[in-house]
Amino acid sequence: MDDKITLRHLEAFRAVMLRRSVTAAAQSLGVTQPVVTRLVAEFEKRIGIALFERVRGRLQPTSEAMLLLEDVHQSLVGVERIANAAVNIRTRKLLRLEIAAAPAMAVSFLPGAIARFSADHPETLVSLYMHSSPTVLNMVQNERCDIGFLMLPPDQTRYKGLEPLAVGKMVVAVPLGHRLAGRRQLTPDDFADERLVAMPATVEMRNRFDEAFMAHRVQRRINIETQISYAAIKLVEAGAGIAIIDPLTACSHQGSRVEFIPFFPDVACEYLIAVSARHASTLVLKPFIDLARQESRRMLPKNWAMKDSRPE
Repeated sequence: MDDKITLRHLEAFRAVMLRRSVTAAAQSLGVTQPVVTRLVAEFEKRIGIALFERVRGRLQPTSEAMLLLEDVHQSLVGVERIANAAVNIRTRKLLRLEIAAAPAMAVSFLPGAIARFSADHPETLVSLYMHSSPTVLNMVQNERCDIGFLMLPPDQTRYKGLEPLAVGKMVVAVPLGHRLAGRRQLTPDDFADERLVAMPATVEMRNRFDEAFMAHRVQRRINIETQISYAAIKLVEAGAGIAIIDPLTACSHQGSRVEFIPFFPDVACEYLIAVSARHASTLVLKPFIDLARQESRRMLPKNWAMKDSRPE
């Protein structure tokens, strides 16, 4: 005799456990009572465990049956999930949107955009991957995602699938109580001898600031480098120094121990959308891009946005 455990065995066992009656279990499964009795008996024999006792003419689950029920239930739920996914695929209901984003965008406006999109499109599975901007662009170019959100100057790439999202002004993260706290804006001269959490020299934005400080002949004390603005803010909170970061990350920060002050002269931070040539369904892609634009505009204060930078 075949010793394999089948789905029918698991279904019969669960039905009897839930209904506490072979007759009721048979009705719920749409089979006869003898079929359920046979399946349960086979299941007990194949696993080598007594699952039921008859007490006053009624089935009484053993303690072993109670322990087994949860695992059986989880197994059947997994099978049902696969079956539902197959139905969705056959009827083309299951869509997928794969997004790659730079950290500053992945932790600022994108969660809000994804939440709103998911509520409007529950049939679509959204995947969010967080990488550096060059990696995001590479993923888009190699069609390993549907859409990318990155922070690279448009003149730094020849990729034709770029669209502007927003352009903001870089700001300075300063700890509360710091001598520079409360200023309306900060200039390169204010950074003289200040401990600075800076971007690595390999990041193009760092070069812009290096030129600005060199023009003002200001000597900075760069103690720590990180290319992630959120990490820079946490370092400022920890007392490591001050940092120049992108405005969207500053807007999304929830802490109260850091103040954000505009840097002058204005240094633009470009946020871009890169659309993959593989094209997700336009029924999915366009609504998401629209929501991403709305969320980025809502989050970025007008006085931190460069004039005429955000497309309608």
